[in-house]
Amino acid sequence: MSPRFRAFLFIFLVGCGESAAVSAARRGDSAAVARAIEPALRAGKLGDDDAARIARAVAVNAIESSKGDDAQARVRDVRSCATALSSTLDERSKTHDAAGAEAAATLFDIGELSEGSARRWLVDTSDDWRAIGARGLVRDEDRAARSKALVDPSVKVRRASMRASAAARDTRDVPALLEAARVDPDLMARSEAVRAVSRIDPRGGDVAVRLHDLWSTSDDALREDIARAYMSPNIAASGGAEELRGLLAAGHGPGVVSGAAIVIMGTRMGPNGEPMWDAETRKSAVAILVRTIDEAPRRDRLLAIAMAPLSSDDVRAAIRRATVETNDLETREAALSRTLEIPTERAAAAKTLLAFASPTSPEHVARRARLALAAGGELSVQAWIEADLKSPEPEARLLAASALVSLHRGARAAPLLADADAHVRTSAACALLAGR
Repeated sequence: MSPRFRAFLFIFLVGCGESAAVSAARRGDSAAVARAIEPALRAGKLGDDDAARIARAVAVNAIESSKGDDAQARVRDVRSCATALSSTLDERSKTHDAAGAEAAATLFDIGELSEGSARRWLVDTSDDWRAIGARGLVRDEDRAARSKALVDPSVKVRRASMRASAAARDTRDVPALLEAARVDPDLMARSEAVRAVSRIDPRGGDVAVRLHDLWSTSDDALREDIARAYMSPNIAASGGAEELRGLLAAGHGPGVVSGAAIVIMGTRMGPNGEPMWDAETRKSAVAILVRTIDEAPRRDRLLAIAMAPLSSDDVRAAIRRATVETNDLETREAALSRTLEIPTERAAAAKTLLAFASPTSPEHVARRARLALAAGGELSVQAWIEADLKSPEPEARLLAASALVSLHRGARAAPLLADADAHVRTSAACALLAGR
């Protein structure tokens, strides 16, 4: 057999293998997918485009063939790559069940389902479908229906109506939203209400004061939303900026950390064109972040490290201290990951972070370190990441897929397209599609 014929035969067989993998994926035959991709992977002949074709077939099969609760879960699995699967989701939305509603809601989120089309489900008997109808209540003439939906017995409908209020930006919705933020039994709905208020121009009024009153009875997550709301352009000029200054002077915790980060990053101007923040306020914000990074409990330290703008010399110094002065490996890893963003310190941080990423480190720390290094393009962690593809933990396998996509080595995650766990198979397929 001549060398030329052997080369032709190899290319032909690899091409057949790839076609066989796509065909098997369309049938939902994971064992056949694994058998088809393994030789191409070993030979280094499975490219990202090839993997993406198999991934699409896996995702389409998952959406089309899953039943019951699994069907709804599979649609959720593809939210991050929904644009690439819009035609399949559109077809799935034609089936009137929970998964169909999930598909329709996803299409709405990516702009493939119009508000007018959504409104036709307002009178549906299913809460899942009525919630989609509520998302379409964005016109002036929909105000009465929005008000009714804000107190609907279904939390799904209430959350959807709050998002509609955010889109409608109708000042008349503000009192009802503030009341929902205060009394709604669902914490996520309360957050949605505050976010909606932050999108609406209050035209003066007491919105900042009402948010101040809400702060004392809120959990940490809602306080973060309130801090961000204070700095929305519409509320900041009507008392929000002053409220945030008060928090910086007297507060602590995640909400205050978020507010401090906003102040340091903020370039917004006041109503007369003056800077929103004076030097003293910015100094207070920096001091809060530095103190939190240096002294606070782990949860708050990690948040401050993640959010802190690196434009401040003092903040960078605090993060640098956290890389060496703590016995908490998780905090050190987080600080080193942020240090990767500082060009002059990147090489040293990457070298140290490699030790955290090694298999000798605690698994949860090692995986985060590998993900951070992969996001920075450090190919030296690729072998460890590929080993994580065989982890017994589903989320560890999916983190490995995301890391390989970050390294532009998505095809190396192709074995997960034949994973025994449907969530892993579908989510990995979506990661490969989203990375194209």
